[in-house]
Amino acid sequence: MSNNSCNYTDCTRFSELYALFERLTPLAADCGTVCGGACCRDLSHSGEGAPSGMLLFPGEEAFRRERGLEDGVVLHRGTEPLFVCLGACRREQRPLSCRIFPLFPALGADGRIRAVYDPRAWRVCPLVREHRHVPLQRAFVRAVRAAGREIARTGEGRDFLARQAEEIREFNRFLRLDGERPPICRKAVERGAQRT
Repeated sequence: MSNNSCNYTDCTRFSELYALFERLTPLAADCGTVCGGACCRDLSHSGEGAPSGMLLFPGEEAFRRERGLEDGVVLHRGTEPLFVCLGACRREQRPLSCRIFPLFPALGADGRIRAVYDPRAWRVCPLVREHRHVPLQRAFVRAVRAAGREIARTGEGRDFLARQAEEIREFNRFLRLDGERPPICRKAVERGAQRT
């Protein structure tokens, strides 16, 4: 089946991706207890009065509509649909961006998917700000990479991941995080540092 004739809810297996992150989280413990659920607060308006929310992946809006997953509002401003909730959605109805937060599956110039900290989460998530001191579960990081590979199976998905990766690189240059290692590499680096 070509990407042009593809119904994205058939091409991207969102049911499987949602299930993958049903119990898998960034930390072994509930990270929401550390920050008071900062990422699950009412993000409908930021300090500037503009709505804030989570990006939907290509085809995810149609998938959510077909499944009746309507906890929240989808805004169409700019090129990407934005899911906005009032911080009280049912956990099983979270969009993929919420499930993989605070990471993002970035598509590199070499075509590989890497799980990276999403600097756009900097103001909300202490895991991003304290990434050097708080290791993430390796299974979670691997699952984010697997989700990215699934999204990248479609042309629109690859284009979306590439656009987001470029935005992430711009944020990282601004925040001077562009030299940071992705989370999957941290454990090996820390072990190497202990041996010296």
